[in-house]
Amino acid sequence: PQLSPFVLSCPRLSPDINELNLPKTCEIDFSDQDDLLHFRLLICPDEGFYKGGKFVFSFKVGQGYPHDPPKVKCETMVYHPNIDLEGNVCLNILRWAT
Repeated sequence: PQLSPFVLSCPRLSPDINELNLPKTCEIDFSDQDDLLHFRLLICPDEGFYKGGKFVFSFKVGQGYPHDPPKVKCETMVYHPNIDLEGNVCLNILRWAT
C-alpha cells in the first residue's frame, strides 16, 4: 500500500503501533489501513464503575510525533473528571509526553 509522506518520514510510528500490548478489553481500529495517523480505540471495561460500557476514543497523530502527543478525543458521552463536555481528554501526560 501507498503510505503517506509523513508516515514514511516518521519511522518510529509504525514500530510504536506494533509494540502496543492492548488488554482484551481494548480494540484498535484503523478505518483506513493506509493512514496510521488517524485511528480509534474502543475500550470496554470488564470491571469497576464503567463495567459494561463502550467508550470510543479518536487519535490524530501530528507531524511533531513523538515529541508532541497525539490529539485524543472521547467520542462517547461519559462523565469522567478528565474528559470535558466536548470529549477532550484533559491529562497532563498527553501534554508532556516524550
